Amino acid sequence: MRISVVSRRVILGLCGFMLCAGLLTGAYRSGFLGGAQNGPAPGEFPELKTKPKPAFVPFNDCPPEGNGGDPELNRLKNREDEAKWLPVAHHTILDLPWPRSVDKIPRSSWRAAAKALVEKYEGTPISVVGHIVQARMEGPEVCNCKKPDKDMRDIHVWVTAEPGEEDRNESFIAEVTPRIRKKHPGWNATNLNSLAKDEVPVRISGWLLLDQEHPEQLNHTRGTLWEIHPIMDIEVKKSNGWVRLGDKP
Repeated sequence: MRISVVSRRVILGLCGFMLCAGLLTGAYRSGFLGGAQNGPAPGEFPELKTKPKPAFVPFNDCPPEGNGGDPELNRLKNREDEAKWLPVAHHTILDLPWPRSVDKIPRSSWRAAAKALVEKYEGTPISVVGHIVQARMEGPEVCNCKKPDKDMRDIHVWVTAEPGEEDRNESFIAEVTPRIRKKHPGWNATNLNSLAKDEVPVRISGWLLLDQEHPEQLNHTRGTLWEIHPIMDIEVKKSNGWVRLGDKP
């Protein structure tokens, strides 16, 4: 069957349009569906066959599930157990995927496939080297039973790969929770902001968590919904190595 010149041009035009549309769709998904959809390259993120079971107890008359919101998420935020922290690169955290179908959805309503993707990474004990650009005590939250006292409020810490990065789009959030700060009173906003001002390298260790409640912050004040939450160790780079914040060098 012979195809006229006009017909060939129409076919080529349609093929070009479909190719372009496919490329745009791929770019959209990689940029807006929770990071690189294929996840980190092999070897970049430690995949544990068995992860430590979270441990938590009531704190200041506040149960681990908090008071309102998503009780499953609150329990993970309030865990207190420690582990062997596994090194992960800063950019790997920013590139971790997550299903956007879970944004602002309670975990009890997640679909099985979405839950499986999150569980592939969540709950891994990790350690990330970077720089603090800002630390701020937040207001009352449901995970802390909405208590207004300063000793019952989280400190949000924005961590970037390079010092002095003002664009928090390239940061992930790590959080010092009240129950952990009680054990380390030196982990306060004043000391953390001093590290930011002095551009001191830090090593943040803790539990990887997906906080699905804040998608509106993406591309504004964070680069991902993945967090280190809670922070279980903060170390500062000294000439003789890493020293825990608050400990004598």
